[in-house]
Amino acid sequence: MLQTEIVREKAPHPIPTLGRNGKVLVVDDSRSVREILAKTLSFWGYDVTLAGNGIEAGRLFFTGSYDLVITDLEMPLLNGWELSRLIKERSPNTPVMVVSGAFDETHWEKMDKGFVDAIVLKPFKLKEMEGTVRRLLNNGK
Repeated sequence: MLQTEIVREKAPHPIPTLGRNGKVLVVDDSRSVREILAKTLSFWGYDVTLAGNGIEAGRLFFTGSYDLVITDLEMPLLNGWELSRLIKERSPNTPVMVVSGAFDETHWEKMDKGFVDAIVLKPFKLKEMEGTVRRLLNNGK
């Protein structure tokens, strides 16, 4: 699939922005993807924290406060599904967006179980990413 598409989204969780766009935790084992997302999200006005794997992200999430988590699926140590499940168990109202280069039918099932709120396929278009982020943070109309 060459074109990026947003596969499916649940209704966004209402999250107060407290006069800012929000704090986003970006998790990806690819440094270039982390850097692109960090620069883009920062440009859009979000506070961004980066993690290179699921364990690092878990530590950051459980010791900090984030309005949105964007995670890759295929990562060493703790994959995106495991991280999403841990986040939702601790903070069910925190939206989790999965960004993945691979997709199969089990992704739908896991999304339906409440592990994630949106799935975006790589390579993604920045406009689609921005729309999904804003909807998940309830900033977009």
